Amino acid sequence: MVRAHSSGINSVLGIIVASICILVYLGALVSIVVRINTNMEQQRLTADQEFSDLAYQAEGAGVLSFMDETFVEIIQKNLDASKTLEGIIISGPTGEYGFEKERGRSINYVNGSPRFRNRIDLSGQQLFRPLRIQGLRNTNIEAKATLLDDAELRVILWQALLLVAAALLIALFTLIVDSLLRKNDKAFSRPKAPSKPDDRSSGHTYAAGGSYSERGRIVREENTEARLTEELQRCASAGQDLTFIVIEYKSVPDETFYSRFTADAARFFSSRDFVCEKGERGISVICPDFNLDTGFLNADEFHNRMMGKYPVLFTSKTDLCMGLSSRSGRPVNAERLMFEAEEALERAMMDPVSHIVAFKSDPEKYRAFMESRGQE
Repeated sequence: MVRAHSSGINSVLGIIVASICILVYLGALVSIVVRINTNMEQQRLTADQEFSDLAYQAEGAGVLSFMDETFVEIIQKNLDASKTLEGIIISGPTGEYGFEKERGRSINYVNGSPRFRNRIDLSGQQLFRPLRIQGLRNTNIEAKATLLDDAELRVILWQALLLVAAALLIALFTLIVDSLLRKNDKAFSRPKAPSKPDDRSSGHTYAAGGSYSERGRIVREENTEARLTEELQRCASAGQDLTFIVIEYKSVPDETFYSRFTADAARFFSSRDFVCEKGERGISVICPDFNLDTGFLNADEFHNRMMGKYPVLFTSKTDLCMGLSSRSGRPVNAERLMFEAEEALERAMMDPVSHIVAFKSDPEKYRAFMESRGQE
């Protein structure tokens, strides 16, 4: 009787466990398919936005000069910062030009002309548009984006694997219990099921957020001078220029607008680490390796982007003002650079026409001034 009873229990338990395992396997499969499709759609939307942003940058840069060093630098910088775009081909009156995130992976050259490679991980999404650059005709930009976000795909597969592993552990546990119940002549001893692997090897790290503000999720205003000092020292040792931009809008009644504005700035300038809070209605931006002309070009493009995105809030160009100053080869400190940019912003805020003002210094006169003060 005891054996018959144990056998019946084992039979029912086996059916229940088998059903659970089948449901887990099917659930894992459905989860993979649904989440991959969702990831592909999100990737497509992100690629559309990043391609549109890059095309805006190309049009802005092309106003000054097409395919010169500054133009190429801006295109490559934005491509490298993109999460989805892998390659860019720009065609113009003087030929076709290729840009790649990783050289040789996205583009090959046929008779000297760049062509996208047929990679299975590249999307078939059509990313093409003409560039509206004054004085240039038949100028186009085309891009290729990745089909999936690799990091997200790894998370999806890893989580599905954990579900399958859990089902296998349940099945293994059931087999062990069944084997023990059949040994009626021995004392029942339930073995300890193997523990699930922990997450300590997952490699995740968490950045300290103390330097970011609660309100705008960018660098706190009190840390601006220290952050600028650090970048000035790095650029000086590398022989690079640096431009400092201060931006302020005059009046916006929407209390939630500031967080959206700072998020727009962080996306446009590629990093929250270089965008700092400034008062109630402003931000400041550190632009390493930007000379004053490049800084002015980027400031103007950001201004145009904000005017187009928030036409109800910014009805006039002077509703959003900017002031710039650049290192320009000078041994300038952060306090001085911030002062010059503030002076330029103050002029822009008072000027009824000019919404962007750049502070231009004479390096020789500045050096002589600093020597006279014993601060060389």
